[in-house]
Amino acid sequence: MSINQSAVPAEPVTDPLRDAFSQSHNAVQWLARIMRSFRSANAGDDVALRWNNERNAFVTDNFSEGLKMELRLPELTLQFLEDGEPVDHELHMEGRSPAQVEAWVLVELLHRGVDRARFSKDLPYEIPHAMAGDNVEYSPEFRESELKKILEWFTAAADLLTKLGRQADTKDNDSATLTLRTRDFCLEASVPLIGRPAAAQDDRQIRVGFFPLRSGAVDPHYRVSRSEPSTAAPDIFEIIKLSDTTPSAIAGPEISKKIADAVAKLQKLAAQ
Repeated sequence: MSINQSAVPAEPVTDPLRDAFSQSHNAVQWLARIMRSFRSANAGDDVALRWNNERNAFVTDNFSEGLKMELRLPELTLQFLEDGEPVDHELHMEGRSPAQVEAWVLVELLHRGVDRARFSKDLPYEIPHAMAGDNVEYSPEFRESELKKILEWFTAAADLLTKLGRQADTKDNDSATLTLRTRDFCLEASVPLIGRPAAAQDDRQIRVGFFPLRSGAVDPHYRVSRSEPSTAAPDIFEIIKLSDTTPSAIAGPEISKKIADAVAKLQKLAAQ
């Protein structure tokens, strides 16, 4: 089911950090809309993006002849990439309404010869405090310090998850590739089950995700789950809470050991 949020006003968010998360979560949906509009592989109930550590950006896969789109933190800047290179006319979202962002996207698609009639804002899920229309604006400059903290969290989690993926990967680099799930705004790495090929080639895998939010509130934690190809087999997961929200706590040895223990537990269960 697609959710058209074009007429849904955003509810006010009073907590500064939660507001910064709300703005960045809303901003990343423009990448999700691009992928759903032009890539049938992302037609499910979620959208997978990539994390580019060098550019501090969430990035789409190619969606049209070498074209990608990215969202950079902490400034909330949208930009198209052609064959991996940034193009002119980036959009800094300060003071922009969702309607203005949509207009920019459509113009950029037109300039690059992409059929903009295929672009749709519909999403198969709802997010908290959805922004739409002309009655609300992005304000990354007002939330600069909070957005910098969000970048610190994602960077620290990306470091831990990348190391985890590389430790589990033996022949290719797929396991070290980080995925952002746009519905829950979580950063995820996949670990293949022992004795099986890389997780990207098999539905049976262990997923380790960093979730900065829970039930719409800021509550950073990790989730370790085992995915099965059958919808009848639910994920088995463990939630690992953080003792602190500093980057050293998010990616430190204490949390790394807890995640490794949880992964080992699910590996053992999968082998039974």
